[in-house]
Amino acid sequence: MRKIISVVAFLVYFIMVSEMVYNLPQAKAAETEPEPNITWRQVDPADVKIGRSYLIVSEHGALTNAQATINTPGDVTGDTQVGMVSKPVTIEDGLITSEVTDDMIWQFGLGANTAAASGGLGEGPGYYLLNNAPGTGGGTEPLRRESSFNAQHAPLNTTGAASNGNQQSLLLHVLDEEEGTVSLYNWGGNNQWNFALTSTKDGFTAKSKEASTTSAAQLLEQMQESPSLRLYEPNVNVGVQHYVMTSSGENGSISPSSLAGHVWVNDGEDVTFTFNPAFGFEVDKVTVNDEEVAVTDNTYTIKNVTASDTSIHVTFKPASNATDLPFTVYNDIFSVGNVTTAVIIDLGEGNAANLTDLSADMFTAAARNTRLDGSTVIFDGMRNITRVYVNNDPEPLGYISPAPGSDDLVTDMPESGRYIIVEFEFWNANGYTSGAMVSGNLQNAFSAMLNYRVNVDREIKLTDGTTIIPRFTQAEVVNPALDKFVPDKTNPDGTGNMDILISIDESWEDLGPLPLFIYNHGGGRGGPSGDYFAPVQTANGAAVLSKHQLENPGKYNAHIIATQNHSNNQDNNEALMAYVEKLAAEGKVDMSRIYMSGFSMGSMYTIGFYNRNPEFLAAIVPLAGGSLPTVEQLTANPELTKTAIWAHTHKDDGAGNAWTNYFSTGAGASGLYSEANVTVLETNQAFNFPYFGFDWTPHETEAQVFSNLIGQSNASFRYGPGHEEYADKNIFDWMFAQFRAENRIDDLEEIVADLDIVGGNRNALMVKLNQAERFLLDEKHDKPEQAINMLNAFIKQVNAFVNSGKLTEEQAIEMIFAAEETIRYINNL
Repeated sequence: MRKIISVVAFLVYFIMVSEMVYNLPQAKAAETEPEPNITWRQVDPADVKIGRSYLIVSEHGALTNAQATINTPGDVTGDTQVGMVSKPVTIEDGLITSEVTDDMIWQFGLGANTAAASGGLGEGPGYYLLNNAPGTGGGTEPLRRESSFNAQHAPLNTTGAASNGNQQSLLLHVLDEEEGTVSLYNWGGNNQWNFALTSTKDGFTAKSKEASTTSAAQLLEQMQESPSLRLYEPNVNVGVQHYVMTSSGENGSISPSSLAGHVWVNDGEDVTFTFNPAFGFEVDKVTVNDEEVAVTDNTYTIKNVTASDTSIHVTFKPASNATDLPFTVYNDIFSVGNVTTAVIIDLGEGNAANLTDLSADMFTAAARNTRLDGSTVIFDGMRNITRVYVNNDPEPLGYISPAPGSDDLVTDMPESGRYIIVEFEFWNANGYTSGAMVSGNLQNAFSAMLNYRVNVDREIKLTDGTTIIPRFTQAEVVNPALDKFVPDKTNPDGTGNMDILISIDESWEDLGPLPLFIYNHGGGRGGPSGDYFAPVQTANGAAVLSKHQLENPGKYNAHIIATQNHSNNQDNNEALMAYVEKLAAEGKVDMSRIYMSGFSMGSMYTIGFYNRNPEFLAAIVPLAGGSLPTVEQLTANPELTKTAIWAHTHKDDGAGNAWTNYFSTGAGASGLYSEANVTVLETNQAFNFPYFGFDWTPHETEAQVFSNLIGQSNASFRYGPGHEEYADKNIFDWMFAQFRAENRIDDLEEIVADLDIVGGNRNALMVKLNQAERFLLDEKHDKPEQAINMLNAFIKQVNAFVNSGKLTEEQAIEMIFAAEETIRYINNL
């Protein structure tokens, strides 16, 4: 019995040109596409051909390229999951006789499976399953499953953002050779995340036997339990056919073609290809079997096709009368990560266009984005354009989509401007859209090389009446929030060293020492060594705060550190503290206002740091992970109680029950903390732009914590005073209100009393401390300013004794630090 259908023998040239196939946004459907009213017959799985048209049918109907909501009761991610629509079909005498629409017609393309085979599964490269029908939930990406978050179901769609290796490849397994029934499945290797394409009454989904990894035996069992699939082809006799492999470079297309690049031709017949340059471009070169050929009127005919061994490829070049116009790829920060939201075209100094002369349908935009190695493709396709307008500055005027738009949306746009803003759709009801996230999706922590292409179908009119045939050239990639960061190391070549990104707020030069926020990424989101910006490509609190600073000048003045690939140990902590103390010694950091937060593994790092070095932190915000101190630990080390805390977790996540109990009857509710809050979330919904109620799986808490106002979160349990006081504010507002400073006058008096200096000098210091203490104890009069003046006089006296040799620098540092902490304490009373 045949178990696996291998497609390697079908293709000689496909591997060479497969990457180019998806660069054909303007390619027309193959001329051999069947008419919609034709009947369809079942096909033997052994006869599947790359680039031909098929229906994939279960007992519930045909697989359709539109997204559906699938019921998944009992799954750890909730009760629903994204899947694909199933359209019912009518079968008479073994033929499908009901209407077949474009969104039901699929093509098989060569896949990219590289995982080792096991148990009769996973053999061969597998398939891309392709359908380019437009409509709600449709897309031009291969059918794929997205990350399952350790659930039995995984999102299934054709609009996924990342070309993530095996994740987008399907393999075909024959269930019954005589019946011609099959199963299509995703394969990551034995005991990895494996899923079978499974139909339900609600539509198709990707399903696994286990809520995490699945063996080959378990996947086979899942296939047997799931409704079987049958493949149908047009019920026409075409005789012997051969394919010609077509491909195109950028800025144009070739026709006929197909989604997989194959054009099927009857044996011995000729086939004529037409080359279609984009506006402002012309045919550069056409090759047949890698040999350049002469082209007449943008056409070429291959005669007498007798074998599937021919390839044709066309490239395009700018027209000779085209004018270079540079554009910038504009990225923005949202709580899910780094998102490409627009391209900004510069018409040049002295030039401008009228708003009324532009429209979104004039433009197309595509990208071929790779990892930093330049070869691993993470996105190759078109971006949906939501609107096009002009501006006098090279920046978006808010975002119109998703409706009702962003808070900073400018609807009264300039009538003319130097810059053309081409705004992209980047978020919809199903999450981030194809190509939007720089890293591909929420789970991919790496930077990317963004290579965008912009085309227009007509001349650009300028306000002076002249026109331009543009040749758009990418000039740079910007992200205002991330461009503030620079890479650094906490202890280069030394113990505990860690890579970090740091954003220094230059306002410290005018305002004096500023707060510091340190954020620790979740597990797997640190990226590879040397990719310093990897942690801020996905959800990251440091990046979100950086954007808040841009949106609210002067409100969140602070330095920011994003750690990378952190190690939860004291060596690492001491290197980080020494780095921060150096910044403080330079006058940049206020040591009484150091804040730390982290997600999952980063939350464990945060709590570990806090448990070992509580005196260093004014407040912590752990998200979804870690064990907080017991009553015994708080009692043994009172410094732990002086660090303010606001923990967040989902009720169904690992910390859900533990933290609920901790703040109900445990140490969190003991009254030992100076400030303790927890939000145990019912859902991970974020309610502001662009999410508007979008819900993440239980573990993914970052987006809602950093997007919502405190009172917006949908919580099942709340504890702590912050909920009421900060209901209409965000977590950064609470955090920046916390400080760690104490009245250290008693400590200073003890230090001064023990100094080995003459009595007069000792008394000079002691008098200033006694006066400062008296001013603080005066309840009838408001005298904190006088207390601060006395402490500043104390510091001046200490420095004078150092200069005259009466005190050492070490003695002075200790006393000045204690005096400055007392001043911070008084200022925050």
